[in-house]
Parts: sequence; C-alpha cells; structure tokens
Amino acid sequence: MKRCNLIWIVVVSLIIGLFVIPAFSQEKNAAGGTTQETTPVVKEEAPQAKELAIYGEVQDVKAASSSISVQYYDYDSDEEKTVDIPTDKNTKLENATGVSDIKKGDWVDVTYEVIGGKNIAKFIMVEKEEEASGARAPESAPAELPEEE
Repeated sequence: MKRCNLIWIVVVSLIIGLFVIPAFSQEKNAAGGTTQETTPVVKEEAPQAKELAIYGEVQDVKAASSSISVQYYDYDSDEEKTVDIPTDKNTKLENATGVSDIKKGDWVDVTYEVIGGKNIAKFIMVEKEEEASGARAPESAPAELPEEE
C-alpha cells in the first residue's frame, strides 16, 4: 500500500509541476497582460569591413585621385567586370613605389575592403614580366637513350 501511495504522489506532483512552472515563468508586458515568450534583445553591430581579392588587368590609372581601374573576371556572375579601387596611405604596394608606377595593361593582384560602400585598397601586387635578355639560352638537345642489346 505504501508503494502505491508513493507512486501516486510522484505522478500527481509531476502533473502539478507541468502546470505550475509555466504559470510562474510568464512575464508581465506593458499592458499588464502576460506573455509566453520573450524575444532576446539583439544588439546591432556596426557593419564589418568586407575584404575582397581580385586579379585583373589595369584599365586606367588616376594618379590625381590615387586610384586604379581593374578589369577582372567574376566567377560568380560569369562575366568580365571593372572596378575602381582607390588607395590610401595604408595601402601596401609590391613591385611599384606608387600608383604612378602602375601602367595601363599591367596585371595586378588586389586585396581591398568595402567600407561603407567604398572600396579601399589594402594591398596591390603588380606583376612585372621578366625582361627578355638579348642572348637566349641555347636549347639543350634531348639526351639520347642507350641502345638496347
């Protein structure tokens, strides 16, 4: 008999708990009513700078505004695109001392950030072709294989 009463008490306690706990967890809203759920407060963060990288051919150099215009192939849209990329004092250059050293037709690898809808170059690497020397290296003749006996 004791065991039956104990089981009955546990079952009744669980059922009451299922109804009582949600009643105590309700919150009062401004109108005085209760709400079942509360939505977490999400703080909006300032938009983060988005860093992008492209490889393409220089179409125009604007030394006055220290910017270059680069045509590149966009794999996402499957088309050629052109983007203007200004530089600032923090832009690192490789194989060029300044924007004035970059010429139309040069190939560049550019890493830039989009901050507030504006492109700002972080790093520009200009590809320099190796200058062909006047004397070409002689082509070596293919090695002859020994004859089999």
